Amino acid sequence: MIDAVWSIGVRAGGVANVLARYLELRGDAVHTCADFVAWVDGLGGPEAFADAVRNRQRTSTTNGILKAEAVYRQAAMLASEGVVDVSGLTESVRERWVLVPGSKSGTSWDALLLVMGEETVKADRMLRRFCAAALGTTESRVSAKRAHALVVAAAAELGVSARALDGAIWAYESARRPGEPRQ
Repeated sequence: MIDAVWSIGVRAGGVANVLARYLELRGDAVHTCADFVAWVDGLGGPEAFADAVRNRQRTSTTNGILKAEAVYRQAAMLASEGVVDVSGLTESVRERWVLVPGSKSGTSWDALLLVMGEETVKADRMLRRFCAAALGTTESRVSAKRAHALVVAAAAELGVSARALDGAIWAYESARRPGEPRQ
């Protein structure tokens, strides 16, 4: 869940640093969402959690909350819904997930499903940029929902898993330098 929320709009290295610091503090034992909430409360709350992982990134530059706060709220919500594994990630849980500031597009939800091993895509900036180039338009004109649908449809057409195509697009886009021509 930390990966899913923190990965939106940042480089993979930043997320890896947060995860490494969290594991350093907690160890690699499996913890439930309720355990996580109690641990964050014991630290002093989401602000203290952000300080502990040395990352104060926000979910958005406009009216965003700390990603630490978003993770805390998501964990509390999942715990209140009784979610213990991927089978509990229902549409009604998704509807609550996207209410947390910075989660409206559903991209962090898709990221959570990917982390949980589900066959889906995370229509983040990389996939939106790729789809925009393929459509001959700008990234701002391709919503996360549209990019998600396009990549899933392309994967079906190509006979590959959507998850694998997501990974290939992400690798391609992250390797490109800004302004570099597409091949």
